[in-house]
Amino acid sequence: MALTRRTRILLASGLTLLVVLIGAVLLAVHLLLQPQRFTALLESAASAAGLQLKLAQPASPELFPSPGLALQGLNLRVPGHGAPMLSAARGKLFVPWRALLGGVPAITRLQLDAPQINLDELDAYVASLPTGKAPWLPRIATGVRLSGGSLLSHGQIVLSAINVEAGQLRPGRPFLLTLTARNAEAQPLRMSISGIPRSNATVVALEPMRLRGSVPGYGNFDLAGSARWLGGSRAALAVAGSAGNPPLALVLRFDNVAGAAALDVQARRTGQRFAARFDPSALLAWWNGVLARGSHLPPLTPPPLAASASVAQMDLGPVHISGLSVTVDATPAPAQSAAPVAKAPIKR
Repeated sequence: MALTRRTRILLASGLTLLVVLIGAVLLAVHLLLQPQRFTALLESAASAAGLQLKLAQPASPELFPSPGLALQGLNLRVPGHGAPMLSAARGKLFVPWRALLGGVPAITRLQLDAPQINLDELDAYVASLPTGKAPWLPRIATGVRLSGGSLLSHGQIVLSAINVEAGQLRPGRPFLLTLTARNAEAQPLRMSISGIPRSNATVVALEPMRLRGSVPGYGNFDLAGSARWLGGSRAALAVAGSAGNPPLALVLRFDNVAGAAALDVQARRTGQRFAARFDPSALLAWWNGVLARGSHLPPLTPPPLAASASVAQMDLGPVHISGLSVTVDATPAPAQSAAPVAKAPIKR
């Protein structure tokens, strides 16, 4: 049935009014959210942490499914460095509804798609942080979500398909972070970190803390303990529990509070025992030297570690070994250690 002229005019007028209303809503959202407020908030937070934030395009407002700002080409780097520490093709800042009424700018959730984390730049950034002054612990009302990320080191992908979900981050409140990823061989791994974050002017800590997950080739692990960060590379970690397949009792302690890093590893299962103490960076440098060696170089130096191992019984094909015990001590002479750092009380 053909529409009358009056009906066509009414439909055209209605469509025009709808378009005008949609345009007015979008303009109102843009004016109320004021993307520059949140962009400035991000840039200020990055600057306070000693980092530089850039966006490929100005942030654009979104209203559905919840108010927020769409980010394009996010780039976070150490000032003066060419490579970014963190980059993401897309992202979104979720903001509370009260932000539409011009309230104080606040971020309830951060979402990043396909982020890339440069481990070398992250190490450089951590090393540049002042010691004795732990960074401010950010507060996130509803959490963080990273999807399809990757971790790079020396230009090579170490982990891919990284998905991270983190809940509320507030001092004294339970915190949970879950991570899934694939290693260089495309094998899946998973991990969860839970605990109570605490902080003051000199310490950021997660205590108590629990680590659970699985690593390809090694099996599941379930460890509990605490972690403390005093700024820069000064940190301490102490966890104990079970790991491996078949499971073994594992104790890990890392301490770099006084400026001399040391990692203690103790592992036990029936009839087997292993213990080692070493500086992770020194051992890694030694291993990189092993990989870079040529046949014309002088004899290989022993690894910089102190270790001992014993096995009650072991079968290697037709060979049966019992009562095996091995001890290695090639650690350098200890340097003059600094005075212990007094532990500041942590707000609970």
